[in-house]
Amino acid sequence: MITKKEFFTYMSELYEDEPVEDELYKTFKSIVKIKDSSHIKELQDLIGMNHRQRLIYRNALASNGKEYTPKQLDQYLAMIEFALDNLDS
Repeated sequence: MITKKEFFTYMSELYEDEPVEDELYKTFKSIVKIKDSSHIKELQDLIGMNHRQRLIYRNALASNGKEYTPKQLDQYLAMIEFALDNLDS
C-alpha cells in the first residue's frame, strides 16, 4: 500500500502549484481496495476520457453538487490512475 507521504509526494510532483487535499488520499485508499472488475473498468473509462468527455463529466458532477475546476478534475483523474496502478492484490 502506498503511504500517505508517497501519495502526496507523487501528486505534488504532478501538480506542484495545486494543493493536494486529504480527501483525495481517502478516495485513493478506497480505490486501491476495489476488487469488482466492472467498477475497475468504469474507473479506467474515466481516465481515458478526451477533453469533451471531461467537460461533460465535470458538468454532470457540478449538477450533483460537486464543483471541480478543470485542474481539480485533472488532479482527481490522475489520482484514480495512480490508484489503479497500485491496486491491492
